[in-house]
Amino acid sequence: MSQNRLFEIGVDWGQKQDNSAVCLVELYETKAVVKLLVKYDLGSGYPHIAETLRELYYNVCKEGTVQHFNSDATGVGTEPTRMLQELIPDARIDFFIFTNKSKRELVGKVKVMHSLGRLKFAKKSGDEMYNRTLQDLITEMKQLQMRVIKGEDSNPEIEVFKTGAHDDLFTALALAVKDVNISKGADVPVGLVEDKTWVRTPLTEEPSREISFF
Repeated sequence: MSQNRLFEIGVDWGQKQDNSAVCLVELYETKAVVKLLVKYDLGSGYPHIAETLRELYYNVCKEGTVQHFNSDATGVGTEPTRMLQELIPDARIDFFIFTNKSKRELVGKVKVMHSLGRLKFAKKSGDEMYNRTLQDLITEMKQLQMRVIKGEDSNPEIEVFKTGAHDDLFTALALAVKDVNISKGADVPVGLVEDKTWVRTPLTEEPSREISFF
């Protein structure tokens, strides 16, 4: 087992009109690399999803350490998150509650990581399902927007909204990178990074072969 390999997991629980989703990232020095993306079929039962997450957790633990396991416990997510914690007693699962403020902060963090080149995506040759799900994530990223709705320039009130039908994969990604330290190794102040939000797709640059996993 390679104990120096570090992983983060984020889970978004869906409802009747939304898919549940999970994102696994591996940390490489100053970069977070998406290694696994799953969008569950509509109607997938929470017990089944929790069981697959249990299997994922223990498989990843054979390869390294899961530093953080963040689950959306907002609204309907409370019970499945509790179920997941009972099913995986070895994991310390963070019951994350979304508010307008916390969602805005997480969206902003993903934007900054993308602008800094700290967020990478493993493209897997021959894995049609993964690559299709990755393209769905890219679409969600492009369709997620923020706008100022009121307030002064020094203290504006900002609304996060989606222009597409779903943001399940993006939410799972945001939860997966929630605890990543984005100031580590930064050569410019994080607060002054040029906003290049979604100007290029995450697949513009071919990722190095060394990040192949799963």
